[in-house]
Amino acid sequence: MVNASAAAASFLSVAGSLNTVDFESSVPANLSISGGSITNSNCGAVCGFNTTSGGSKFVSVVGGSVTFTFSNPVDAFGFFVTGLQTNLVPQQTIVYVDGSSVSQTINMPSAINGGGAFVGFIDYGQLISSVTFNATNDILAFDDLRFGRSEGNPVVSAVPEPETYAMMLAGLGVMGTIARRRKAKQV
Repeated sequence: MVNASAAAASFLSVAGSLNTVDFESSVPANLSISGGSITNSNCGAVCGFNTTSGGSKFVSVVGGSVTFTFSNPVDAFGFFVTGLQTNLVPQQTIVYVDGSSVSQTINMPSAINGGGAFVGFIDYGQLISSVTFNATNDILAFDDLRFGRSEGNPVVSAVPEPETYAMMLAGLGVMGTIARRRKAKQV
């Protein structure tokens, strides 16, 4: 998990501050999860485990898939996945929907008898409405999800805030007043 924690820190250094779901409390209203189940199983490392310090709950998936759907689309998404047995299943597939449906195969880091990894990505220029992780022929756990809008996304952050529009209108008003005064002096 040392490498997984380093990968999470690297992801967050690029994405910035994101929402975190650790499953120790209820899932926020802007996220829905289908497939898998929130559990605190004592199956051990082979079946996945909790990654929250002092926590016990995570989402468990037994050979199927889990889909995370966002009511407010995001461009950054990451999570810890545990219970990896890459000697049996070296690759997993993620499908994310960002206006189209994109499938990405991930070569998981080497792990036997229940390792863990952090998987994260930022979709610059697009907003993601859902992410599906296919736990092909494996029992996996997901914990400490990070999601939201990355601070460094030039497309998403280029959308002006309402305050910006107000300042632009005020500036146009001032320019209009100056133009009228100049015209009045010329007459």
